[in-house]
Amino acid sequence: MILKQFFSAISYIFHPLLMPLLGIYLLLMIPTLPVSLNPLDTLYLYPEMVKQYLFIVLGILTLLAPVLSLFIMKRNRIIGDYYMIDRKQRFYPYILILFYYFLAYFFVRRQLPLDYQHPALMGFLFGLFTVVLIAFVINFFTKISLHAVAIYGVCGALIGYSQTQISPVFSESPTNLYMILYLLGVAAIVIGARAYLKAHNLLELFLGALVGLGVCFVCVKFGIYL
Repeated sequence: MILKQFFSAISYIFHPLLMPLLGIYLLLMIPTLPVSLNPLDTLYLYPEMVKQYLFIVLGILTLLAPVLSLFIMKRNRIIGDYYMIDRKQRFYPYILILFYYFLAYFFVRRQLPLDYQHPALMGFLFGLFTVVLIAFVINFFTKISLHAVAIYGVCGALIGYSQTQISPVFSESPTNLYMILYLLGVAAIVIGARAYLKAHNLLELFLGALVGLGVCFVCVKFGIYL
């Protein structure tokens, strides 16, 4: 009983809808140094006003709006519950989340000055949309763990971004090594929780981790976006 409550709490704390905010927080707030002479080549040195703008946009479009939409869908019996164990119930929530994530990317792409459109930042936002789109397609054939997609997506984004930055302490260790190891440990606990609660089998968890880690790493490290 205690273990079930603990793992249920872990599932709520690291809910997929919270992960975009966690990801942007880590990218913006972990101290790093740019590899060039341009201070804007590192997100940590962005002005506070820009950081607050990004937190507000992602807070509204990747958290508040989806939560409100899911609540309305539950009230109108479009979905049976918030767990959506049946993958067929995930169709409309996927569509809505894709719409909100696209809006977040589009809004930042159009409204943020070009000087602040760091490739890693835009790659992260584009990666968010891409991983949900891939998960949506996979959902037609089999379930995929969105918890695994989300937490490993944050891991992939942080790993990719760290490889483009210099550690502020000039250590011989890779940039953000301990934070990355800590985050990977948390990710392992999250997927362990989902397995313990029998929300997903190992294949669904592995597939989610692979999609999240791979897509977000590539998008952030190589600055892939449209």
